[in-house]
Amino acid sequence: MNVVFIMNDTWRYDHVRANGNDWISTPNLDGFAAESAVFDRSYIGSFATIPCRHDLMKGRYGEPLHYWRPLQWDCLTLPEVLRANGYVTMLINDTPHMINYGFGFDRPVHAWQMIRGNEVDRFRTDWFREWRLGNMDKFRTSAGMAQFYRQTHDKFLEEQFFAPMVMDAACTWLERNHNHDKFFLWVDSFDPHEPWDPPQHYRDMYAPDYDGVEVVWPAYCRSSDVYTPEEQEHIGKLFAAECTMCDTHIGRVLTTIDNLGLRENTVVVIMSDHGHYFGEHDQQSKSGPLYEEVSHQILMIRHPHGIGSGERFQALTQPADFAPTVLEMLGIEAPAEMGIQGRSLLPQMAGSNEIHRPVAVSGTFPYEILPVGDPTYAGRRVPAPMVEPGWTPLTVTGPEYALIAYPERERNEVYHLPSDPGMTNNIVDANREREQELHRELMAFLETHDSPEWIKRIYGDGPAGVQVPDIDEHLKLVRQRGMPFTVTLDGSVL
Repeated sequence: MNVVFIMNDTWRYDHVRANGNDWISTPNLDGFAAESAVFDRSYIGSFATIPCRHDLMKGRYGEPLHYWRPLQWDCLTLPEVLRANGYVTMLINDTPHMINYGFGFDRPVHAWQMIRGNEVDRFRTDWFREWRLGNMDKFRTSAGMAQFYRQTHDKFLEEQFFAPMVMDAACTWLERNHNHDKFFLWVDSFDPHEPWDPPQHYRDMYAPDYDGVEVVWPAYCRSSDVYTPEEQEHIGKLFAAECTMCDTHIGRVLTTIDNLGLRENTVVVIMSDHGHYFGEHDQQSKSGPLYEEVSHQILMIRHPHGIGSGERFQALTQPADFAPTVLEMLGIEAPAEMGIQGRSLLPQMAGSNEIHRPVAVSGTFPYEILPVGDPTYAGRRVPAPMVEPGWTPLTVTGPEYALIAYPERERNEVYHLPSDPGMTNNIVDANREREQELHRELMAFLETHDSPEWIKRIYGDGPAGVQVPDIDEHLKLVRQRGMPFTVTLDGSVL
């Protein structure tokens, strides 16, 4: 049996028509959902892009969550286990962070192909005099926009855009490799992550008459500080257009699988890692607490034997479940060396009524957000002016209630998801028992997921007096050497 895994970065769960959105066009994902086991309560574990890939590759959350760092040489990953069991393994991606700066996610596979130039991937140095963009305060950075211009200004045909190129490479690989006895293909598309610049005909599907500033790569900010309501709405429509473009080209991969006769012996998994805020919680970003718009993932699994086909499951699932699910489907025992923490979803798909897990825990590896200009800032993270200073929270999602759990317990938030899916009405004061119940689940998670003592202390007793180690050694060295994508070179963006 083969496996094709398609990951789309930043695709919100609620931007698929099959998931209840009645205004977006995603016909290929809708058709796929009808044939698949759809997990409606899938949540990110380690946030964001790179930490999530650690969870997926290893089948574990980390200690207790992964942080943004290279794939370690001493960890055993899913592709390596599959290689040892006779599988041909391949990675096709345009997600720059997986490869750039020695992050090493190419290491576990037999071969890899990267479509160059998306977002911060340093692909071109082409000279240009200036690009008169205007309203620069609404865009991410002038250096980023300069790189975006260098790498995309000559794209005219749909086939030249990133998601189409990634999916085209996947189709080509399938045509050239479908005769292998068994294979594992990981397709990691950075779209629909920003920049949101799909071809005009996709934009016209959602905003044919818009004549304002077209902010394809927005600043991370408090939305109301920077954007008019019309601009914020249009940014969301650009994202929707990007999703529809991605859907179109995922459809090409699914058609190729059928045309090559692979449907009968190939598991296909379609997933997203997280979402993005488009004005919700006054954020144009994915920063701050992980509310539903960001933490909720797409997860659909089509089994060639029809297991779970057409059913929707409410089990709380997380990316660490991916590796054990694949291994069980293929009849391969997970080596003890992997230290698997996730749980296979195959029993759920086959009709098990067992509770998969009591809560889903989501978040960044804990760190303190310091006020802008704080002289004690040590280089661990960039201070974020659009979120409140203090320690980062973890989101604890249960069957009905969710807790935003801060080390500073007085900041905690509780939400009732069935009546408040947007998490806008904090009911913590009236639900202290729920808060305590979910907090106990969090502490149990930290205890059983290799958390260092300092993390258990800050979430258990608060951060006062806790000595925090500096864990970001790799990123600190990268910053000391300089981040080349932040240099504008010769061109000016005005």
